[in-house]
Amino acid sequence: MEEYLFSGVVLPERAQLSMEFSLGFSHIGSGVSGVANVSIVLNQVVVWIDSCHDWNVFDLRNVVKTIVQNRLAMISYFKGYAYEFEIIRVLNKGRGIDYVFGIEIPCLEERGREIDLQESLFNLHDKTVGPNGVFLHRCLGDLVSAMKHADDTGFYCYRAIESLRHHCAATHGLSTAKKPRQWEKFREIAGCSEETLREIKRAADPLRHGGVVGGSSEDREKLFICTWDVVDGYLKEI
Repeated sequence: MEEYLFSGVVLPERAQLSMEFSLGFSHIGSGVSGVANVSIVLNQVVVWIDSCHDWNVFDLRNVVKTIVQNRLAMISYFKGYAYEFEIIRVLNKGRGIDYVFGIEIPCLEERGREIDLQESLFNLHDKTVGPNGVFLHRCLGDLVSAMKHADDTGFYCYRAIESLRHHCAATHGLSTAKKPRQWEKFREIAGCSEETLREIKRAADPLRHGGVVGGSSEDREKLFICTWDVVDGYLKEI
């Protein structure tokens, strides 16, 4: 059995942290188990994963990030800090893996490849001006959180769309209308179906109520594409 070796960094590096811990884990989506041995020295992180499973390295990266980020959350709670964890690299000699992670979500990077960034930023900025712009900013912030937090992707994707529903209601005089009417108007403008929104909501509901949902990188990709299609459809029409 070859170990998977992950390296990364605790941010911000100016708030120095050193510690070691080990724990067993079971992947929520697949039930595959393993053992993680974590060493943090002056915010530089190394994680050894012992597991017989032939992992998708992106799925295992998400497991490792959750393990370390959960421990950092405990420290943050006790100390009043706000630590983040970034994974940089994974190695597995037996499988010939030596991979440096980027910050991209491949399916989203591909769909944005032909975008003129300067023109797109200019157009989007104009749409965020004014009192209702807060809903668009909140939507975009949640989309970033969906990319960063694998275990909560569904939660952030749906909340991003809910912010757009609020924006739609505010700009069409429907803020006091009942939600079904607000959603109806939103679907009309975004050009999406009720089933599409329900699909995203199904991925979010357990998380919105404190539950836990397992899933693979493929599941996240489908959710990202579905959500971005809805957001794109709405932003193009406002």
